[in-house]
Amino acid sequence: GGITISHLRFGDQPIKAPYYITKANFVACHNVAYLLKGFKIVNDVKPGGTFLLDCQWSADELDANLPAAVKAYISENNINFYIINATAIARNDVGNMKVKNTILQSAFFALANIMPIEEAIDYMKEKATKSYSKFGDEVVAQNHKAIEMGADAFTKVEVPASWSSAKETEKDTV
Repeated sequence: GGITISHLRFGDQPIKAPYYITKANFVACHNVAYLLKGFKIVNDVKPGGTFLLDCQWSADELDANLPAAVKAYISENNINFYIINATAIARNDVGNMKVKNTILQSAFFALANIMPIEEAIDYMKEKATKSYSKFGDEVVAQNHKAIEMGADAFTKVEVPASWSSAKETEKDTV
């Protein structure tokens, strides 16, 4: 029921410095309610970075549903903005709500570009097989399907110019 923030750093050499990321190349919000409640999650994305939002809205519905501050930050900072409906994919396409995070992890690897997506998918499938084979072939197959679907189930949002001057509305302050 609470918010979880994970700071992941990747590099060619071991990373030994214990510090939090203040501006990240990639940030994902897996629960749109956090944005609606005023958490400034998108503000953790550095200019030109990538923001992935798991939501039920289509790209056309974002303008009416996102808080003004979120829209303005995305526009003003040239954020690469993507949406995905991992809940619907897990429920309707895979048939197992427990794979939602697997879908989002696969989307992360596709968007973050830290390794070739084919390699990431192979690693994820290998680990899913090892982790879930004790639960049966169906669970393994569901995880593999989630991995495959998440790798390209997101949509790039073309940010309207009007977002740079988005103004807070009564809906935003509720």
